[in-house]
Amino acid sequence: MANEEIFEDDEFIIHLTIDGTAYEEVEVKVSDPNKTIRDQISSIVAVFELPRLDNGGTPIQYLLGQITEDDDEPLILEFEDEEGREQALIDYNIQPGDRLHLISVPIAG
Repeated sequence: MANEEIFEDDEFIIHLTIDGTAYEEVEVKVSDPNKTIRDQISSIVAVFELPRLDNGGTPIQYLLGQITEDDDEPLILEFEDEEGREQALIDYNIQPGDRLHLISVPIAG
């Protein structure tokens, strides 16, 4: 990854809001901003013990969005770029202190 940066372990803190929960702007330490978006989401789901199925048994997909001052809706961070390369937080220039939103989406079956 061309724009890889080195951060001290305790300096990469983001503010996370989780859709459908009481978690609003919780501070979350990112252990590795070079980890893929897919892996970041998996870690968040595990740490916060979020459900993988909704009440009806439908699988839930989680998406990560960046909340900016200008937009009402979070900008969804895609898992892969146009060439199929896995994306990481640094590919979106996510910086310590940025606000992210975890969105739950039931997968239609």
